[in-house]
Amino acid sequence: MLIIRPMVSRFIIILTIALIPTSLLMSYHTWHAFSTEKQKIRNDAFQFAEKVITQQQNKINYTKSILFKLAQESALRDPKDPLCSIFVARVQRLNPLFTNIGVPLANGDLLCNALPLQQAVNVADRAYFSNTIENGTFSMSRFQHDRASDLASMNFSVPVFGDDKQIIAAAVAVVSLEWWSEQLTDDFFPKDGAAFIVDSDASVIASHYGITRAKESLALIMTEPLPAAEEGVYEVTSVDDIPYLVAYKPMFSAQGTANASVLIVLPLNSAYANAYKKLEQSILTLLFSFVTLSTALFWGLRIKIITPIYQLLDNAKDFVSEHLEDDNAVRKTTLNTHQSRYENELSDLSDHFNLVITEQKKQRKALKDLVYLDQLTQLPNRYALLNSIENRFPEQHAPFALVLIDIDNFGMLNDRFGHDIGDALLIEIANRLTVLCREHEEVSRWCGDEFVLILPYSKRELLEHRINYILDTICKPIQIGAITHACQARCGVVISQECKIKDAGKLMHFADLAVEKTGDNKTYQINYFKPEMETAGHEQFELEVELRQALPRDELRLHYQPIINLKTGKYRLAEALVRWQHPTLGLVQPLQFIELAEKTGLIINIGRWVVCEAIRQLAQWDADENIDINEIAVNLSPIQLQDVDLIIIIEDTLTKYGVNPEQLTLEITESVLLDGGDTALDKIAQFRAMGIKIALDDFGTGYSSLSYLSRITLDKIKIDRSFVSEIGHARDDILIETIMTMSHSMNLDVVAEGIEIPSQLAFLQQHNCEYGQGYYFSKPLEASAMTTFFEKSKTVSLC
Repeated sequence: MLIIRPMVSRFIIILTIALIPTSLLMSYHTWHAFSTEKQKIRNDAFQFAEKVITQQQNKINYTKSILFKLAQESALRDPKDPLCSIFVARVQRLNPLFTNIGVPLANGDLLCNALPLQQAVNVADRAYFSNTIENGTFSMSRFQHDRASDLASMNFSVPVFGDDKQIIAAAVAVVSLEWWSEQLTDDFFPKDGAAFIVDSDASVIASHYGITRAKESLALIMTEPLPAAEEGVYEVTSVDDIPYLVAYKPMFSAQGTANASVLIVLPLNSAYANAYKKLEQSILTLLFSFVTLSTALFWGLRIKIITPIYQLLDNAKDFVSEHLEDDNAVRKTTLNTHQSRYENELSDLSDHFNLVITEQKKQRKALKDLVYLDQLTQLPNRYALLNSIENRFPEQHAPFALVLIDIDNFGMLNDRFGHDIGDALLIEIANRLTVLCREHEEVSRWCGDEFVLILPYSKRELLEHRINYILDTICKPIQIGAITHACQARCGVVISQECKIKDAGKLMHFADLAVEKTGDNKTYQINYFKPEMETAGHEQFELEVELRQALPRDELRLHYQPIINLKTGKYRLAEALVRWQHPTLGLVQPLQFIELAEKTGLIINIGRWVVCEAIRQLAQWDADENIDINEIAVNLSPIQLQDVDLIIIIEDTLTKYGVNPEQLTLEITESVLLDGGDTALDKIAQFRAMGIKIALDDFGTGYSSLSYLSRITLDKIKIDRSFVSEIGHARDDILIETIMTMSHSMNLDVVAEGIEIPSQLAFLQQHNCEYGQGYYFSKPLEASAMTTFFEKSKTVSLC
């Protein structure tokens, strides 16, 4: 128990402070309810006073209505006639409200009266009578003693007009105040309350007590006069110190001829008894709620907060001891925890959590670095780059250029020297870019061998000068161990203000497109994105999707171009050339889809189909006596040499159709030898071992391949059409002559491509070229057209 006492005491203080507003609110609510109840009682008393007045007003209006009707009766036009008294007596008996009805003449003499007169009566001195005679209006008297009925009453009068429309008398009704007292007795509901009607002199003129007792009671209650004109509810103290609640409201204030008032008097304790009872109940409820809430909160805090806090404190101490590195700080914290556990547990818990939070911040920073920092180069990675680009889109940011730098032949470097060398190269390039980076410039690693710069943009000339300087710096030779390597780089540049699309990923896609369109003829080259590149990219994508369906839909075709033996004039060879019979574009030439097939890897399956179909067709021609083709040439893509199953497929196809391997020639380009390296040489050697012939296609158009000619065994060299088309120019003639001389010295046959005119043919024959191919002899033909071709030209005259 001692362990939790400090915590409990603090929570009790907190609980007390927290409950004070609640207690005040509940107290206010209780007092407000009590005040509301008191006000309701005061309102009820005042409303009863208004009810009494309303009743009296209704009686007055009733009296007025009866008198006006009575004044119109013919019996009242001659008050001296005894019939007048008989008539008003009858009316008085029918209306118990009236104690008397009379018709005094205009001079005040009362001759016509409902009650018998004991003596002569003249009412000319009465103010209400004078007002009716002089002004011809309804009038009411002050409270007075009626001379005919000998009762306290109020008189009401209306004019009586003669036949000449002159006022000859007044119809007067007398209403006894005893009737008012009866009304108060009937309607008043509080048993211990009292109701009075008093005149301006505070004399009681009506009460449910009766006049005599009422005067005594009112004198005891009202020690001070009430204001004559201010209606309302007041609290007064009687002679015997009993508090009363008095509702006061003047009567007849609108008529201005009477100044009576209604008083409703209630003993204060009795009037407020219900309110006090409710107040007592509310206070008891408040106290009970306070005690219950305090107890529930205390035990709830103890079970749900205090005890878990100590458990949390112990767990935090254990966590800090096990996971944090600074053991001295941990021991110090643990010691302080034991010393202060009875004094300041929350502070200790806070200290422990501060240590945990500090460690968490370190881990969060490390995690952020993992997410947004490239671990190899320590540059911002692609996610950080995309965020940075997005942040630059708002209008307040200046235009910028997105520069994607692609390092060429990085994969070859990795393969040849290992990934450690490649990583070291990337780190050095990243360091150079970081050093070159100025204020308001950013550098990031995009992926693999690609880096991205974000540069401010104002003019293209300044931007290009800046990019050239950066590329010149990173392409300088880099020493990595014993290796010195000079990079080649290409750049794709996107200007933010020239692109309507404000999407970071899209801008990077544009930069990729720009990089793809750069040439390979410089150490580095800059290419700016143009909108048509995206359009071309979409077309290329659609073409790729359709190309993937070309084989399954049987849309590929082989055309065959005959190759003539320039010495015999016979066609014994043909080159198989693939075409794509597109359903909407028609016949698509190889230049339009072969490069795409190589980039996407589709060339593997396409190449397999081409070589198998060419072998099948050659076997069919072998069985046809009209066609002399006994050798077929098929182009081999550099990527096909990576196909591990190609040799087996060719071997099985040759066996299947009974074609000798010597009848198949595989044409390779110089790039196969340069890019494929030893792997390509090994595979070519395997083809040669099978008996398949190898021809070097497009000789002289790529990098120098003379060093490879000594390492592989070839059967033919094909001179590219770009040389043949220039025959007739001295320098080109010498070059062709040199190629043929070299080839013959190595016992290699020469095939000249693109022969189109006789002069070209004559030059090649003069220099002993073995084979010729071109539109001069025949364009590529469908297999079905070869029979017709051979029928027309069994042997060609070459003279």
